[in-house]
Parts: sequence; structure tokens; C-alpha cells
Amino acid sequence: MALGVLAAVNLLIFAAHRGSQGQDNPGAPLPAEIESLVPVPGSVIRPQEDVGADLEDTYTGALFLDDHRIPEDQTKIVLGLGQVSFRPGPNKEITVLRPGNHHATILYWPQDKGDEDAARQAGALKSYTWQFTAG
Repeated sequence: MALGVLAAVNLLIFAAHRGSQGQDNPGAPLPAEIESLVPVPGSVIRPQEDVGADLEDTYTGALFLDDHRIPEDQTKIVLGLGQVSFRPGPNKEITVLRPGNHHATILYWPQDKGDEDAARQAGALKSYTWQFTAG
């Protein structure tokens, strides 16, 4: 069972990197399913600001920050609005963003496809990566 969980995590990381079109071309338009990103790609933010994505209302997702998946219980997900975000702080794995460059990835799928494993099997799992700086 542990091997299955490890394989699933590795697939998530692979999918996150495979869909990283935003990282190589910061001026590229966002995919249609992504309404906005926080922070805006290429911007400079304070070390405790939100990181996330506002997806179409029928989508949900998971966040990765510097290749580390943010635990679901530390992620704010508003299903009715398609919002997925994380704010560093006390009692979280990331208490503050270290100064310097970072990259975030939103792994997303239609809510009607169920969880990310079901979305992967249906071929509906997508990702987008962007960069920002914490100062």
C-alpha cells in the first residue's frame, strides 16, 4: 500500500512538471480554466502572502510550492468559486516564504471527475506553473 501511495505522489509531481507551460513563457496567456493567479507571475510578494489560483467555478485542484505539495488540510479550497490557495503561517509546514525566487504549480481538474486519481484516469488532470519572488 505504501508503494502505491509513493507511486501516486510521484505521478502528481510528474504531472505538475509536464504541464508547466507558464514557467517557460511568463507572457503566455493562462489556460481557459484559470481565471487568475496569486501572486501574479513574475511579481514580488511579502513572505506571508497567499499563493493560489482562481479556477473556473467547476474546477478544483491542489497546490505545489517549490515542488512540495501543500497538504489539503492547509489549503483553502472554495469549491463553489473554484478557488485554491495557501497562506504560510504558524502551525503550517511552510511558516514563511524564504526570500528569493519560488515557483508554484496548480494541479487542477473538473469537480465532476471526482478526486485527482479519478481525474487522472479520465485524462482530465492538468497543471500550470508560474514563478514569483518573495522579498
